[in-house]
Amino acid sequence: MFRCVLVALLALAFPTPGAAQADTRVAIIDTAYDTRPYLDQLKDRGVTVIGRYYARCDQPEYGLTQKRMINQGPSNDPGSEVSQIFAKGFAILSIYQYYSNTPNKFRGQNREGKALPDANCNWTGASRSAAQEAELDVQAAISQAQAVGQPRGTAIYFGVDFNFTDSDTDTIDQMVAYFRVIKDRMDAAGYKVGAYGSGHAHQILKAARDTRGNIGLIDYSWISASRAFSRTSAFHRSGDWHLFQNQVDREWFGSTGSGGCRRGLPLDTNVQNMFQDPDVGFWRASESHVVDEGRTFDIFATRRFACDGDAVVRRDKGSSASDVLSKTQCKAGKAVQLPPRIDFANAARVGDVTENLIQVDVDDDGEFDGWTWHGNLTAHFGYKPDWIFETAKRNAQSCE
Repeated sequence: MFRCVLVALLALAFPTPGAAQADTRVAIIDTAYDTRPYLDQLKDRGVTVIGRYYARCDQPEYGLTQKRMINQGPSNDPGSEVSQIFAKGFAILSIYQYYSNTPNKFRGQNREGKALPDANCNWTGASRSAAQEAELDVQAAISQAQAVGQPRGTAIYFGVDFNFTDSDTDTIDQMVAYFRVIKDRMDAAGYKVGAYGSGHAHQILKAARDTRGNIGLIDYSWISASRAFSRTSAFHRSGDWHLFQNQVDREWFGSTGSGGCRRGLPLDTNVQNMFQDPDVGFWRASESHVVDEGRTFDIFATRRFACDGDAVVRRDKGSSASDVLSKTQCKAGKAVQLPPRIDFANAARVGDVTENLIQVDVDDDGEFDGWTWHGNLTAHFGYKPDWIFETAKRNAQSCE
């Protein structure tokens, strides 16, 4: 069965030149910024699901003044972000992150070891266990979900946005204790639990038992884009995941003009696993939402990973290997050059083909950027290469 599906994938991903193309542009993005100024542009670019955030309190020291969706208004305000998202026909991917980029999180601390604010957002300096921190987080997540109208039966994905290994036994134990509380409270409130993080985190959380003895502390797995995180490539290859963050720190809709670069919308892009259940917890007003399965298939089937350490992108299909991509983008108000190669183990969208070359969208912004040799990319999206830590070995790597 898998062989038949794989053949179909390859046939779609390597169409004959000039053949009619399905809409293979990315459908799912996530962003820490208010999307209202960009909703029409996002729709024009093929996006159907927008990931937005819950958090216990604001994090102004990180410049995240728009990260919490609740700050942009509740569901009963027609001008709020959540209302406008639905009015424009989008669905939402709910994410909970609050200082979730450090193992200190499970001790109720930030990266510097300072005790995190309490339920009222006061920096009291009081110490906290993993279970106590989880109680504060899950209460905030459920309260904000209810305020913006998220229906029962849909999901909230909790962040574990850092790396760890088997030797970090304390971090693993604390993470499990944290998610046991999350699972209990979310089950009681009628919500599904997702996690965002490394392959290692997902393997542990899927195998751990909850307080009732049932296997599994999460319902959905969303793999972070961090290529060097422990077991991430192996977990991706297992197929036991639901979402994969294939591009990070991109910025769409910035433009150049007489005044220089105008800022756009910073975001990440994501691919859904076509081999898993299509319902991964997205939602719209009063209902769950599923991305069209045909669209999910088309997107999954037209992504590849760079397995060559020097996956050069040529400007045109008739270009020599030295005539490389030259593309300038606006990011954070500055003009930046898109690298003329696909970084090792990074994903790219593929399009038309010639005998030796394939068209690639390097940054997954919906526009093809150039062409690369077939042999620079994996045969299908189900195979993600293991990260190689030594730069020289990584740069010398080939797909053969």
